Amino acid sequence: MKKFTLLFLAILSLETFANNPIKLPSITKDSAEAKKPSHWKTAGFFGLNASQTALNNWQGGGQDNVALNTILNFEANYKKDKHEWVNKLDAQYGIMKPGSSVFRKNIDQLFALSKYSINAFSKYWFYAAQADYRTQFAPGYVYQGDTIAGRATSDMNSPGYLQLALGLEYKPADYFSVSLSPVAGKFTFVNRQYLADAGAYGVEAAKYDTNGVMIKHGKRNRYEFGGRLTLKFKKDIVKNVNWDSYLDLFSNYMHNPENIDVVFNNLITIKVSKFFTVNFISQMIYDDDIIIKRGDINGPRLQALTTLAVGFGYKF
Repeated sequence: MKKFTLLFLAILSLETFANNPIKLPSITKDSAEAKKPSHWKTAGFFGLNASQTALNNWQGGGQDNVALNTILNFEANYKKDKHEWVNKLDAQYGIMKPGSSVFRKNIDQLFALSKYSINAFSKYWFYAAQADYRTQFAPGYVYQGDTIAGRATSDMNSPGYLQLALGLEYKPADYFSVSLSPVAGKFTFVNRQYLADAGAYGVEAAKYDTNGVMIKHGKRNRYEFGGRLTLKFKKDIVKNVNWDSYLDLFSNYMHNPENIDVVFNNLITIKVSKFFTVNFISQMIYDDDIIIKRGDINGPRLQALTTLAVGFGYKF
């Protein structure tokens, strides 16, 4: 009788549970593991532009040509409390083929930057440490007509510039900043030995005896200690128009500090449609130690490059 009673109670309990099940709270991935806020922000842009011109009995003159260039910009920034770490990569490369001549490059730049800053004495002022590197991808030549004249006048890491800076940064907005670095170092690299022997890009040239025989190769690097001022601006100035600007001024305390090295880069991107953009590129460089030898020119000069390109563009 006792066993029968226990069995009856067990069956009754199962029936009750079936009619009134206990509802457990659902466990989702978000509830099981709380989302951690991400302090990283990334952004980038890739552009590919191409053009072709073909002429046949064209009275206005001109020359057949094909051109192709690409742009890649990428940023990865970390921000938490008083700390901020900015990383940036800018790469541009373009080639063109005028007439029946060989392909030659018309734009070539590689720039990488990393900067760490910590809030100082107000919300707009930061202590900052920056390292950046600037060079190019491929050899550059001087052309006489359709023919390459002589050896390459430049190449990857010929020159290459590594700059280090410590100072204060004023950042009143996310899109604009000014950095003043009274302690800055600039390293110039010239890997191609014949360029170093010629004293290109400010390195110490080779030494020769009275008979013109080389007794010591030129140095392939140079160090400068000085002060630096940089200004950065990046913002959509109007709808679908972004302006990315970078101005870098450097003064060498040890040699002619009044002669300021200038790097001024601008990229204006106009978004016409989802995958169609117009890009205006401007680069200006002045370095008192770079001697331009071309025609009647034999000395430092302002170097300038401008490009207007239309083609595919994608933001990510």
